[in-house]
Amino acid sequence: MTVSSARSGSFTRRVTAVFSTKVVAFAISLTTTLVISRILGPDGKGQYVAVLAVPGLLGGIGVFGLPSAVNYFSARGTSVRGLLLVGLLLTGILSAFLISLVWFSMPWLEQLLHWVQPTALHNWYVPGGGKVVTFRLDQSTADLVRVVLIVIPAALLTTFAMSVLYGRQQVRTYSAILIGQGAVTFALSILLVAVFRFGVPGAVASSIVVTWLAALADVIAVSLLSRRNPGGHPVSFRGIAGYSIRVYPASITSYFNYRIDTYIIQAVMLAPKTPLGLYSMAVTMAELIFYVPDSVTMIFLPRVAGLPQAEADALLPRVSRLTVLMTALVALALIPTAWIGIHLVLPKFNDCLPAFYVLLPAVISLSVSKVMSSYVAGRGRPGPISVGSVVAVCLNIAANLVLIPVFGIVGAALASLISYTASAVILLFVACRISHHPVWQLIVPRGEEVRLLVSGARRGLARARRMAGGRGAGAKAGGQS
Repeated sequence: MTVSSARSGSFTRRVTAVFSTKVVAFAISLTTTLVISRILGPDGKGQYVAVLAVPGLLGGIGVFGLPSAVNYFSARGTSVRGLLLVGLLLTGILSAFLISLVWFSMPWLEQLLHWVQPTALHNWYVPGGGKVVTFRLDQSTADLVRVVLIVIPAALLTTFAMSVLYGRQQVRTYSAILIGQGAVTFALSILLVAVFRFGVPGAVASSIVVTWLAALADVIAVSLLSRRNPGGHPVSFRGIAGYSIRVYPASITSYFNYRIDTYIIQAVMLAPKTPLGLYSMAVTMAELIFYVPDSVTMIFLPRVAGLPQAEADALLPRVSRLTVLMTALVALALIPTAWIGIHLVLPKFNDCLPAFYVLLPAVISLSVSKVMSSYVAGRGRPGPISVGSVVAVCLNIAANLVLIPVFGIVGAALASLISYTASAVILLFVACRISHHPVWQLIVPRGEEVRLLVSGARRGLARARRMAGGRGAGAKAGGQS
């Protein structure tokens, strides 16, 4: 086996491990969402998502690309202890600034804004439209927004700590924390929402507790990693600042590229809460597709940053083709699964399905963008990513303004398809220029990728059988004793 093949196999195993973890976490999260959604209904679910919009928005635009810089320098061998101290320092500074900003501007925000943010992706609302109206943030939601601000330091700690872990390829640690976080969220949500019937405040309280527990676990994990790996290059504040400044335009425009349609839809929808609840359900279903490119890019960027140029260039086509194939297969499999699940379990959420179907090819385009941006960023060139993101968000805004008043949620999904495809085309061009590969080599799957998926599935089934056999043997021995 060649060195390149060995590294490729190791990369595939790591991606498979991350994806498997995300699937398990998704199953736990989906169960939690189904319980909460059934109890709260579309209105309550919409209020819950709206409350969590504020920390999500601040996290998206207020970290200035710094987590990406920490991830890059972690992969390049910078001291783990030094990066942890930088993360703690940045958390304190950014938390004080962001919390103060929102707290003192809340009276103004209550008059002008209805906060909206989907949990992960894009653009689904029920078809229809309505006259232009102005919304106010009702008092109960505003009070919960003030309370939920206490998660901001925890969310920032998690972001910086996980960036260090991503860079050092700590897949097992990441998996344990993610699954544990999902399990605790499920238990607390059931207790506070289903058992004690605390409603939206109970769901928000569950989110706050879990976010702080996850932050504590992440910081402990990075501290232990620093003890096992005490060496490394000293932290370069100038280097981190320089990288973050170049990547920040991409970070902020990508954030709004995923969510700008929701703000525009809020301006033309007559009743915001119910559509937002339907939207969040569609997002939850689509998250499983999104896990494919996320799993790849989590491993790919630090791998590219740590490899010699020739090896990183050689790895790009296989990673890109495999990601496209996996994303397409998961999207196809999710169509009947989503239809059956919604109609049997949550019939009140049927109207979230049409735009969900329209969005599937947009997710495939987005997966290409993510892989290309990870490669380009790993090569230390975040500038072109920012250019592509700015172009994509401008297209997204224009398309949403034209399509949403006419087609409602379907128009928003079409706008995403347009902007994500444009971003994919731009980043494909940049990656081809850097790696010297033709476009078709990066996006058209081959038999090699199919065989790799089949062999991976067989190994997974064999591992599951061995685990089941071991448990059965243990149970039998226990019974005989």
